[in-house]
Amino acid sequence: MSGSGDEIAGDAGGIPAESRWPEHRVRSLDSALTLESLRTLGQTTLAAFLAGRRWFGSKQGTPARMTVHDVVPLGAVADDTSAAVARLDVELRDGRVERYQLPLVVRSGDGASDKAPRAVVAVLVADDGRRALLRDGLEDESVLRLIARGLSDGARYAGRNSSWVLEPRSGADLAGLGDLPMRLGSAEQSNSSVIIGDRAILKLYRKLEAGEQPDVEIAEALTVQTGFRNTPELLGTISFEDHDAVRTVAGMLQRLVPGARDAWVLALDAAGAFLDAPGDNPTDPFAGEMRELGRVTRALHEALASLEGPAFTERVASATDVDEWAGRVRDMLRDSTELLADARAGGRLAGADAAAADAVLRRRAGLLSDLDALAEAVGEHPGSSIRIHGDYHLGQVLKGADGRFMIIDFEGEPARLLAERRAPASALRDVAGMLRSFAYAAASAAMEAGGVGISPTVEIRSARWERGVRESFLAGYLERGDATFLPPSYEAVQSLLMLFEMEKVYYELAYELNNRPDWAWIPLRGTGKMLGSPAVPRRRGN
Repeated sequence: MSGSGDEIAGDAGGIPAESRWPEHRVRSLDSALTLESLRTLGQTTLAAFLAGRRWFGSKQGTPARMTVHDVVPLGAVADDTSAAVARLDVELRDGRVERYQLPLVVRSGDGASDKAPRAVVAVLVADDGRRALLRDGLEDESVLRLIARGLSDGARYAGRNSSWVLEPRSGADLAGLGDLPMRLGSAEQSNSSVIIGDRAILKLYRKLEAGEQPDVEIAEALTVQTGFRNTPELLGTISFEDHDAVRTVAGMLQRLVPGARDAWVLALDAAGAFLDAPGDNPTDPFAGEMRELGRVTRALHEALASLEGPAFTERVASATDVDEWAGRVRDMLRDSTELLADARAGGRLAGADAAAADAVLRRRAGLLSDLDALAEAVGEHPGSSIRIHGDYHLGQVLKGADGRFMIIDFEGEPARLLAERRAPASALRDVAGMLRSFAYAAASAAMEAGGVGISPTVEIRSARWERGVRESFLAGYLERGDATFLPPSYEAVQSLLMLFEMEKVYYELAYELNNRPDWAWIPLRGTGKMLGSPAVPRRRGN
């Protein structure tokens, strides 16, 4: 390690020695991105770098073991700068193995360290004394421009065992894309996003799974096969093609939604304004907007149900499916209430939270009975299973400058296996996800107002706001009447929707108890509402 405060010697002038950057010796800077050289970094330096990234999906800290699976060279991307894309096989501490994609760049010369120091993997020290920085390539503008030009014109970069292929979608106008301003987005989970001017957004998947990526698969099908235009147009794709013909989707390019704000932020603003509004009966314009989102969501499901091809076959569901769905909720209810009982016994819940927990625990047997009643009410005709969004909530919806809602991110729940995320399911799972998102927005606004457990007025108003947006969304979704993917009766729709809401609530309860105990009151409030609901909801008057 170099001493801090000094400059690294050699012809990579201007790179400060940083104690947090490990040194790595290489035969030459030209060989630093070869498979052999990077493999010497894998178990130590690359593993530590990966563990510190927000997009690294494991919560288990530094991987138990990591190897570099393969490397695709991208060549020189600028003076004193070469790049490659590596695939890393990560063995987690529970024995699972995950694969990640990491573009890398070797940059030397003056000012190399001035560009996103957080992206530095290591200081490379060559046998001839030359030094350079090994960095995450997505933090380097030259690499971003290479990718953008490759997507605009089409490009294939060949490695020893695989190729990295960039393909524009037929008919997409991407001329000049590589010359536009570029910036790396800040909201990163299992992917990294690059904003390209005012025209496009590049999403590079960090965690990889062989086969079709649902986000790309659905966006392409909606773009090509339907007239649904409330999801951004697919413009191009990036994939690995192994020499044994296995294809892995690695990224996608979509049309940018100009002036977009996500619906979660809009909901928090609207709920906050409703809580602060004077008078006893304030109006809520956001409820009307949610009616429109309900219509858009219904149109999405109709478009998904119309898709053709083996990956999109609509499958008629049966009473057996309902029993399976109810069984999954039953297991989740048991698991989450066991966690709740442990938290209660351990003194981790107090006041209103403790009282709510006690109410749920007292009613465990009744809740299980309610599940049976709901499954029976759905009956033998629960509609069809189709491809759905799979992780639908307010954060997956944008509102553009033109006022249109745009639905994004069809990856599905990141924790689920690829086959599960691509499997057909009831459209009402998406609806239930959005309803629970309204509950979280109402609760978050109430917390911001400082009224949870303190001010009955805030509690009552937040519940009114949630009820209003919920009813408006459902009205918009159901106003078009019957659909093959929905149960044939209103009562069966309501019963199946309540079943999926229960599934979401008990999933949330387990998650919050395990990760954010201070937030457990939100799903507890949801379970409390269900305790007071009839097992079979009845139709309201017109």
